[in-house]
Amino acid sequence: MPEAEHLSTTHRPHALSLHSIACSQLFRKELSASWTGSHTPVLLVGEEGSGKHYIARRLAAAMLCDAPDPETGACGQCASCRTLLQGSHPDLIELEPLEDKTSIPVASVREEVSATLPVYPQISRHRVYVISAAKSDTLTEQGQNALLKPLEEHPDFVRFILLTEDAGRLLPTILSRSRVIRIGRRDDEAILDLLKEAGYEGEIGDLAVRYADGLPGRALTIAGDEDFRALRDQTVAIFRQLPEATRAYCLTEGLQFFRDHKARVAVILRILESLLRDLLVLLQNGDGAVLVNRDLSSAFLAMRGRANEMDPAMAGELIRQTNHALSNNTNFDHTMARLLLGLRAFLGPKTDARDTFRLKAAIV
Repeated sequence: MPEAEHLSTTHRPHALSLHSIACSQLFRKELSASWTGSHTPVLLVGEEGSGKHYIARRLAAAMLCDAPDPETGACGQCASCRTLLQGSHPDLIELEPLEDKTSIPVASVREEVSATLPVYPQISRHRVYVISAAKSDTLTEQGQNALLKPLEEHPDFVRFILLTEDAGRLLPTILSRSRVIRIGRRDDEAILDLLKEAGYEGEIGDLAVRYADGLPGRALTIAGDEDFRALRDQTVAIFRQLPEATRAYCLTEGLQFFRDHKARVAVILRILESLLRDLLVLLQNGDGAVLVNRDLSSAFLAMRGRANEMDPAMAGELIRQTNHALSNNTNFDHTMARLLLGLRAFLGPKTDARDTFRLKAAIV
């Protein structure tokens, strides 16, 4: 799902303008410099939710525009801009994995990029290729090798924009041919602005910005997710029971919760991370105003009396290990059972079981 972001200004910029991107003026200047008079491929590097797709579309619009402004990019009014705003453009080629796949086939790179390079633009000054290499397997090494010659040798009217979450996943030869632009996280004020532009204010906007952790795409996803609050409430209920829970509870009701929400386990783990982070802040006599889950401060304070019995830092490490295990396709039930029993051990009274679990955690 392409990431999205907005910018709230007194005079709202048109949808394709570089000024519609919620970012610093310095970063916007870097974007402007990447397309004005340069044939060098642009590589946008940013985490999931950082706004790569949104930014790429604005850069592509500037490259396609008939009369772009050096600072604001696309004019938003020419034939090329109007065509792009209608949802498709014959001179914009976007290469992503098919909906039911994780990788772009090498054949697609050859057919949709290499074979079409000589094709002259139909309505614009340029032909622009936007190619995703977001995840580790989105663009394989073979696919990257198939891109090398087009990136280095292409007609003057061709432009490339590549997207990735980690530049280290790409071949050094790809990096050496590209102008790398790193997309940082935004401050809370910028994210609140874009949420207001999208129509999310009040309690849901406040919650979304606190969970976004500086990522505009994540903020918009949370704000638009009608089930997020209910899922958080259920996760919090499990979290509060774990310190006193029995082993049987963890392996029955607790495990069933994860089975029922298997498709959203990444969101649940993010919620658990935020709860552990808040608990650690309060145990260290931190300021309740900086909590992600401020509305749960009273519940956290009630747990404060057991400060000497808990190890939220080790519990947080367990979340990290669980994410890593799931990314390596380990057995789901085994991984979730281990998580629940581990959280019970690290959040409950000190027992010999915790020491045993600590040893197991160290070798996983």
